[in-house]
Amino acid sequence: MTNWRSSLPIQFMFIQLFVAAVIIIASIWFIKSIEQDRLIDNQTSLSINLGNTIIAKLQQKTNRIENLAVSLGAVGESYQSSPFQLDTIVPAILEQSDQQHVLLGGGIWPEPYSFNSAKQKNSYFWSRNNSGQLMKVDDYNDKSTSTYFEADWYLPARYYPTDTTYWSKSYVDPYTNNAMLTASVPMWSNHKFIGVSTVDVALSSIDSFLKTATESQGGYVFALDQQNRLLSYPELEDDNGIANSHELFLPFAEFAKKHPDFNQLQMQLATIDQEFIKKANSNKAYSNQQLADVIANAPANERDKLIALINQNANNKLEQVEVIASLQLSNDPKLNEPVLVTVFLMPSTYWKIVLVTPISAITQSSQALANSVGFYLVIIQILALMLLFVMQNKLFITPISRMVRALNDSNPAKVELEATQRNDEIGMLAKAFSSRTRQLEIALASLDATNLALEQQLDVQQQAQMELKEKKEQLNTVLNSAHNLIFINDINGTFTLVNDQFCQTLGRNRENILGSKTHLVMPKEIAQLNSKNDQYVINTKIELSYEQTFPSKDKQHTYLVTKFPILDEQGQVTSVGTIAFDISATKALELKKKAQFEILRQETSENIRFIEKLEQTNRRLLNESNQAKSESNRAVNFERVKVENQALYPSLVAAIVKPIFRKQDDLAASAYRLTTGELDPLEFNHALAAQTERLRHLEYLFSAQDYLAKPIDLVLLLEHIVALLQPKLISKNINLTIKSDKRLIVDGVHWHFLLIFYRAISNTINDAFYQQSEQNKIEVKLDKTAEMITMELRDNGRRLSDEQLKKIHNTLKINEVTGTLSALSIWLKSEFNGELIISTLSPDTGYTTLQKYHLANC
Repeated sequence: MTNWRSSLPIQFMFIQLFVAAVIIIASIWFIKSIEQDRLIDNQTSLSINLGNTIIAKLQQKTNRIENLAVSLGAVGESYQSSPFQLDTIVPAILEQSDQQHVLLGGGIWPEPYSFNSAKQKNSYFWSRNNSGQLMKVDDYNDKSTSTYFEADWYLPARYYPTDTTYWSKSYVDPYTNNAMLTASVPMWSNHKFIGVSTVDVALSSIDSFLKTATESQGGYVFALDQQNRLLSYPELEDDNGIANSHELFLPFAEFAKKHPDFNQLQMQLATIDQEFIKKANSNKAYSNQQLADVIANAPANERDKLIALINQNANNKLEQVEVIASLQLSNDPKLNEPVLVTVFLMPSTYWKIVLVTPISAITQSSQALANSVGFYLVIIQILALMLLFVMQNKLFITPISRMVRALNDSNPAKVELEATQRNDEIGMLAKAFSSRTRQLEIALASLDATNLALEQQLDVQQQAQMELKEKKEQLNTVLNSAHNLIFINDINGTFTLVNDQFCQTLGRNRENILGSKTHLVMPKEIAQLNSKNDQYVINTKIELSYEQTFPSKDKQHTYLVTKFPILDEQGQVTSVGTIAFDISATKALELKKKAQFEILRQETSENIRFIEKLEQTNRRLLNESNQAKSESNRAVNFERVKVENQALYPSLVAAIVKPIFRKQDDLAASAYRLTTGELDPLEFNHALAAQTERLRHLEYLFSAQDYLAKPIDLVLLLEHIVALLQPKLISKNINLTIKSDKRLIVDGVHWHFLLIFYRAISNTINDAFYQQSEQNKIEVKLDKTAEMITMELRDNGRRLSDEQLKKIHNTLKINEVTGTLSALSIWLKSEFNGELIISTLSPDTGYTTLQKYHLANC
């Protein structure tokens, strides 16, 4: 008999109760959460609407105050030169405002010497006394008092547009001792700032208004000024029910430290202020330097917010109420329950209006709905469980019980009847019981035959064991007669088989080795290596071969060790077999061969070094041969160049003089046309002056041609050559400039420098500029040191390719004459102990080619 706790109906009932409980709890939780979220969303919307309503009413009051301040400013601008009119009009305006319970005072505060050039302090201020009458206060004009035009409510108004109001932070007036706020409006005259008009507002009026704003709503509202200082807050009660005094003017950060429930709200307000400052400063109307006088006396933690307020009001004034935060607090210090907090930013004043709404009613509503739904769910689940319990018993508990009784009574016919009458899973179970019963009958019949067969197998196994013992003895004989080390370790490192050679090598008896661990039989280093390799073979199931030394008869023998895994029928490693072959003789032979190879390698290295020395000698001889050939070419070609230079003089003269003579012929023809009146005399005079200039340059170049060394002005010589080449430069649209820091006077042969300068520049004009361009240019730079004269010639003509430049360098190196540049190079080397260097320039320099002519300064 089964225990009632283990019966299937009871177990099914407990499972169903558990499932039902889970469903009911989850349903109630979901309904409560969803309903509470919906109610909180509705309450948030209601709070926003209520906050907008409260701020709209508050704005009506502040708008009246701002309009009053603007009116006072207009009076000050109109009657700035009439003190009597100001004394009459200002108090009249303040009395007519119909807000005597709100206004503590007001007046006009001129800039120093603006209303009266003899007065620095010239305020017109009225304040209410204890009986509510307006009285003029002149204490601010006293020389011993602090200057009002440096006050916190005065300085920021300088940077506010006309007819806009700056609301100061909350403070206590030092003369009237009233807690107040000041609304300041700038006054301007002829585009000049002349002061501010102010209206002072009692903090008590704001506090009274906010107290009555939410009387019917169950929550409360309080306000913070532009610097997050408390403007209003409901009185807090201590544990004894006694109300504490107001904590006005206290920064909200300090207030939150006293009431930690507001820490989350304080962090949210700090984040909002940082975003406001960042947004306002992204497009500043005034720099920090311009506002330095405004923030000079302000606390350090208020300066950034004050700058942001001024820039925000100048660029993008806030026009509508903004909801800047909405959050839930787990507890409120006044209501002592969870609350919903909504923060509004009020336009113009930039006050933060904080509306606090309790959410206990929301929680109670969702709880009541969840309780009512839970009650009906419990009733439904109980009825469903009862119906399910009846159906379970009818469907499978009762049939299974009948089958159990039939099996206990050894009545398979009832089971067969159940199997034939039902086609569901119970019928399949009955068929399975019937099938298993028939199988058991067959198994019992075959059990006797199996016993007989086992007896015959036992005889065969005994005979096989005898044969196995004989084979084992033969295997031991083979193992013990081998000269190799053979042993087997199980996976734990214990020796299970060793041959005689292994015992002799280690000098131990077989009985002391078998059953012992590796580290107890072998030397420490060999045992560690053997265990490590055994573990590797066990993990990888592959063979491993390596070399290892074993001490044998006081000598170290080298063995080639092969380890292999021994597997069982399931493929699992049961032990590791090891065979070690003595290769000491082979190893000695190998070392001998290695020593012979090292000797041969050293001899080969020496031969290679000898061959390298021969190659170095050949390269040196080849360089000397090339240098000798180059020097020979230079000597031969120098004579050729000297002859060519001597023969060049007539052709050079002809090349320079021939264009001048053609111009002379043209000038003669022009003279004839002048006599006939066909030519303008001014044009003829211009042509005659140009021709005279050419003749002057020609006279300088060829009047002193000799081969005697004498002082030469190289810059002057170059200028004359350029002047004669001017027609060719103009024809190719080339701009040639000469750069030299000073006049260069050297001793030398006039003809030599003329030949170098003329051939170098003429060659560049002809070869570099083969296409017309509007920006062709050549730059010639002369320089002289104590040892060397240098002429650098840059042009922006065609660029030499790498192949062309390499070919020119090779020609200059071997001193061959293939053109003008190579001839000049040989002449410089032989006559002036100088050289010619040609290179290409980066496009960033504006030039493509650089030619450097170096001449020794003798």
